[in-house]
Amino acid sequence: MRVLLYIAMFLLPEIVFGQAGIAALTDSTWSNLPSNERFHSAIQPAVRQAYNWIKTDSSSKGKSRRFSIGLIPEAFASYDTSFNYRAAIGFTAEYEGEKWYNRTSFASGWSTRERSNQTHPAYLPTHQHAGYLYNDIRTRFGYTPNEMLHVSFGIDNQFFGEGYRSLIQGDQVAPNPFAQMRVNFWRLEYGLMYQFLNELDSTDRIWKFNASHYLSWNATKNWNISFYETVLFQPSDGTYKRGFEVEYLNPIVFFRPQEYSVGSSDNVLLAFHSSYKIRQHKVYFQLSLDEFFLQEIRNRTKWWANKYGAQLGVKGHFKRFNYRVEGNVVRPYTYSHINYGQNVGNVGQPMGHTLGSNFAELIAMVDFNIKKFHVKTYAVFQLKGFDDTSDSLNLSWGGNIYSNYLNRPKEYGNTIGQGITQRFLQVGGELSYTIEALRLQTYLQAGINYSWGEMATRFDPMLCIGFRTTLFVPRRLF
Repeated sequence: MRVLLYIAMFLLPEIVFGQAGIAALTDSTWSNLPSNERFHSAIQPAVRQAYNWIKTDSSSKGKSRRFSIGLIPEAFASYDTSFNYRAAIGFTAEYEGEKWYNRTSFASGWSTRERSNQTHPAYLPTHQHAGYLYNDIRTRFGYTPNEMLHVSFGIDNQFFGEGYRSLIQGDQVAPNPFAQMRVNFWRLEYGLMYQFLNELDSTDRIWKFNASHYLSWNATKNWNISFYETVLFQPSDGTYKRGFEVEYLNPIVFFRPQEYSVGSSDNVLLAFHSSYKIRQHKVYFQLSLDEFFLQEIRNRTKWWANKYGAQLGVKGHFKRFNYRVEGNVVRPYTYSHINYGQNVGNVGQPMGHTLGSNFAELIAMVDFNIKKFHVKTYAVFQLKGFDDTSDSLNLSWGGNIYSNYLNRPKEYGNTIGQGITQRFLQVGGELSYTIEALRLQTYLQAGINYSWGEMATRFDPMLCIGFRTTLFVPRRLF
């Protein structure tokens, strides 16, 4: 009977009206996260459960292993300027032992158009075309031999930060092959990760690697300070085939001096994150540094190569309400480089914020429960600068991380929103009901999307009725 209900719901499409769909909403709830000096909540996903790392009941250690499997139904249909749909079916399997953990999912389907809130598969043939058959593959193996060490590998997303967005690495990008080690002791956690990324330009597929490490310090039970460093590099520089740069395998080296020592033009990104918890509320801050020259910042010249982004937010809950208010700004040309193989992106999407660069954003969210129903409301304002697609010179104004920054129109006076300036306002809400027996959630979304600026002014009402699986909850502890 349950299988028949899955099939029936899979055949029922979502109905959406409006030029742009409503972005996927994730829960603001965080009060159920562990609150101790060894838990580092800015590093997601947290995959320590296999050794009783985040459980408070020590008697649960050594209990029997757990295995579960379920279906993933998905269907989507929309109409704005044309009719589009997306439909897929797959499965998810999860195993949790005392020291080993694995979660695997596979979904296959057909999509006629990409959307900004569409989960991108691990290997996407191309972008922006009439339709394609896609396979969404994700798997994560975790091994935790003791309370200090955790090793994981597979094909999955990562997320760094406390925000709804991340300026370091978000989970909207395509899942990618990775290997990761995390060492946790006292109030410190050190992490080292290697990722295998790829791009597809107009002529060929481009491969690139990403090596990252971080140090997270819980200075007190309520205050966290984290530092990140990542370097993206190609396995070949021109005609020189160098493969994986062994210099970056050193787990304690700083990547920027190492980059200079190997004489490469690799792209190094530095980041800082901090959060402070005040009772049931948490204030968080994130700063990403792609490249900058302090003297140019002091002189306020707005030099093009001062490439950085900042995030400031607060989230929490009171009574039955959860809330989040967050602001993000990213300077022009941040995360971009000379070519696809050196920018901070994967399979055509920025690895940081989904808008890439050259933007400012303000997000406000509130969610709460009414009996068995869950209500979410949100408002999002965005200021974004785009390139002029009609320009025969292909000038880059810093908003597209896949544009060559050597084609910039000026050295100084670069400001956020430059180029073709457009503003977006999105207001809406969602009413959802979870069918626990099927692990499915039915929902109704409604809202408006208003945009104005140097492009055409648009006002689009939006309505969406549909269902989704609850087997994969974004950024959940597992």
